[in-house]
Parts: sequence; C-alpha cells; structure tokens
Amino acid sequence: MGERQSPPNHLSVALLGAGLFATNSHAPVLLRHKNIFDTKAVWSRRKEPAEILAAKLHCDAFSGESDLEALMARADIDAFIVALPLDVQPKFIIRLLNTGKHILSEKPIAPTVAEAKKLIEEYQTIRKQKPSLIWSVAENFRYEPGIRKAASLVRQNEIGEVIMMNLIVKNPFLPNNPYLNTAWRKEPSWDGGLFIDAFIHAAAGIRSIIPGDIQRVSAIISHKANHLPSPDTLVGHVTWATGVTGSISASYASDTFKYEFEVTGRKGTVLLQRSTTKPGYNLILTKGMGKSVTMEEEFLPFSGLDNEFLAFSSHCRTGDEFGCDENTPTEALKDLEIVNALLESGEQNGKIITLEQENLPH
Repeated sequence: MGERQSPPNHLSVALLGAGLFATNSHAPVLLRHKNIFDTKAVWSRRKEPAEILAAKLHCDAFSGESDLEALMARADIDAFIVALPLDVQPKFIIRLLNTGKHILSEKPIAPTVAEAKKLIEEYQTIRKQKPSLIWSVAENFRYEPGIRKAASLVRQNEIGEVIMMNLIVKNPFLPNNPYLNTAWRKEPSWDGGLFIDAFIHAAAGIRSIIPGDIQRVSAIISHKANHLPSPDTLVGHVTWATGVTGSISASYASDTFKYEFEVTGRKGTVLLQRSTTKPGYNLILTKGMGKSVTMEEEFLPFSGLDNEFLAFSSHCRTGDEFGCDENTPTEALKDLEIVNALLESGEQNGKIITLEQENLPH
C-alpha cells in the first residue's frame, strides 16, 4: 500500500513485533479503536508472522533489516508500538528514539536496571532536541479500573491510615502455556526468570494502590517446577517510606490461580481479587467491626490495555510527558528496580535491600 495520509485526528502507528502478545492483545485494541488509530504497518524479524498479522489489520507487512530501515523512514507514521523479545527490545528502542517518532513499548522497560537507566538517559538527551517526543512503557495494571478504584479508596481515606498490604499471586505457567514456550521466556538470557517479565505487573499494582516509594525489601526465592526457569516462587516483605509494610507471596509453579491485593487500614480493608469466572476484578470494601460492619462489593471489568493505548494517543497529541499518561519510563524503571531488589535479596537468603528510588532519572 505504501505511504498514505491518515484520516484527521488519527494517530498513525506501526507495530514492531508480530508474536503472541501483539496478535492477541495489541491488534484487537487497535481494531476496537479504529476511530483513533490508523495502523499502517506490521514489522517482524520473520516474514510469515508479519504477513499474517498485517492481513488481520489490513496494513502493510515488513520483515528483516532492510524493511525496518524503510519503515522507520516513512513520513506517514507517527508512532511505533513495540512488542519484541525482552533480550532484544532495548536496542530497537534506541534506534526508534533516534527517528524522532513516538514509542509505546511493552513492559518491562529492559532486562536490567542498568540497561533501563541507559535507555532513559538516551531518551532525555533526544528529548532536549525534540521536547514533544513521547516514549511510554506499557503497563496495563496502572490503567485497570479495579486497581484505580482500589487506589482511589486508599487515597480518599476510606479505610483510614494504611497499616499493611498483602499480595498473593498464584499464576500457573503450565508446560503447554504458549507464552512460556517462546524461546526467550523458556531460556531467558537475564537473571530472574519469569519474575522480571511477569511479576513486574504486580509491582506496578502495589505501587499504584499504596502512595509513596517502597524503601526496603527482602525475599526468599525458590525453584519448584522443572519446566520453568529459576526462580519461580518468591515470598517477601516490602516497606514503604511512609512506614506501611507489606507481604508478598508469589508463585508461577502452582497449578491453582489466585491474584489478590489486600490493603488494611485502621478503619477498614480494601480487597481486590481477580475473578476466576469472568475477566476483571472483584473489589470488596469492608468498614467497621462487629454488628456495625459494612461491606460494599463491585465488579470492575478489565480495560487496562484499551485505556493505556488511549492515554498514549492523547499523550502524543499534547507532547506533555506527564500530562495524561502514567506509563512514563521512570515509572517502569521503578517497577523494575523493586522486582530486581526482591530477586537480589532472594539470592542473598533474604538480606534487606534498601532502594534509592528518589535518585532515579526523571
């Protein structure tokens, strides 16, 4: 099809990556919001996946290095949406930043904190020359209505002063899980296994719900399932700078599912549970005690992916890095630093690790 003008008020985008997540998550969002996004192209390192996904999105297919150079040079593309294997994604982000086009890249920001900081430094340098350039790191948990409602209740003092937080994640990655059976997840080239890629969501979740920065963490890690990279299980403790404490129990080796955030305050409790029967969260607000106990229950369907894409589109139009999008690279870096610190503690048999998030680049 080649270069073409987009309809008015549309953000023209190209997808880099045609794997499972781009196909099952990104593409449906773009199709649901064709009144906002004009998808021009799909690029993949291999030709066949690019052509299959491009056919679904009714756009051009590109593959290989020469096609990537041509795609990056196209004047009719405003932004790139990137979902590539974690071990190679950072070098693509660097190249894309230098095109001056906006970027929405999948979480985590990078395999390591050091790589993430280098990416942010590069972004900041380029942004000095092009202040309207936007790079967002996708994290749908920050835009899930359930998590946002829980955060709102905490911030509105509905449960009083926050005392503690409990997080339980039992998320089975069984041998037949198609996401697990991608080579880069099955045999990751970075330390931390699934926790770097999957638990990053939970880190974003607790940071969204509880105000302030996490100051100290400790954890014990273990490896229970032979088909998973190590570690696959973590039990830990986190402390916020405000004095709030929290417990974490997380495993990808369990055959049962549970995803639960519980925040306890002096006057009540917010319990947020992933539903096992329909896509979304059950939220329960409990206040009082004895005969005066009150409970309010609400179901909040998933829409985090759609919401983060819409925020990114709005973000690109304003050129304001902090105006309408919470998925800044610095937020993604903070998520990664927490996961990395928990794993570091686990490698040292539960040693307390102090975080210095106030010194992270902005």
